[in-house]
Amino acid sequence: MATTTIKELAQELKRTSADLLDQLKAAGINKDSEDAKITEKDKTALLEHLQKEHGILAGIVFQKQLEQTAKQAGGGGQVAPAQRVADYVSEKISADLPETSYFPGLNSAPLHELLPSWITSRMREGLRLFDRQIRGYASKEALLLGFETRTSSPLRIPRRDDTLEHPQIAGLFPCGEGAGYAGGIVSAAMDGMRSAEAVCR
Repeated sequence: MATTTIKELAQELKRTSADLLDQLKAAGINKDSEDAKITEKDKTALLEHLQKEHGILAGIVFQKQLEQTAKQAGGGGQVAPAQRVADYVSEKISADLPETSYFPGLNSAPLHELLPSWITSRMREGLRLFDRQIRGYASKEALLLGFETRTSSPLRIPRRDDTLEHPQIAGLFPCGEGAGYAGGIVSAAMDGMRSAEAVCR
């Protein structure tokens, strides 16, 4: 069974060892130091504990952690952490950054280290695939800014299929990304149109 240390897992999760030790203790997993080994069984127990603790809000907790990480990497305020796509794929910090329309400003940061490895590995694979299909997609002139975490709600407000109205609150028509019914500008606009037509009926 695969094992790693508390310190290594904390680094992967972008948490401090002390925070992780506290979470493990709350989950009933007692480890005495950051050098202690943690097994896959321990990880599973921790995940189950966190799911019980946060329930359906676990996705929002994850969003919050990513946003805090991004703000710290950007240096505070609205300055965004950024990295050239080619450097992200190669796992290198960008020595400089191209111009961007994002006016609050950018700070070069290792996005490949700030995101969990299970996200980074999939993004790297996807960027390489796109670059094979669209030459230059993952070039040094392409830029990643982190992180956009508010595209779609991790929760969905219920609504009836026939009227699009909330099943318990009359006059409430959940729609768009915030309510969990769209995943982008176009789909949000289309869902908004459907909901507006439903209101008119």
